[in-house]
Amino acid sequence: MQAINIQIPLELIEQGERAVLEQIAMQLYQNKIFTFGQARRLLDYSVWEFQKLLGENHIVRQYDTDDFTEDIEAIQSGFLDG
Repeated sequence: MQAINIQIPLELIEQGERAVLEQIAMQLYQNKIFTFGQARRLLDYSVWEFQKLLGENHIVRQYDTDDFTEDIEAIQSGFLDG
């Protein structure tokens, strides 16, 4: 079994569950373990909410063929979130 390491600063633990979950989602995304869509769905965030979170934390948005495929599928299914 492979393992990954996620760093959670103590102050985030003190801020509560949401802050910890955001940190986990951002690290999974930044390390290319989760796509943009997977990470934002983990948080139940809209595209814009997760984009804002990434920007506030100076994480560059990666956009690859997996993200493109997810976007196309969302458009074709009529699922657009705001």
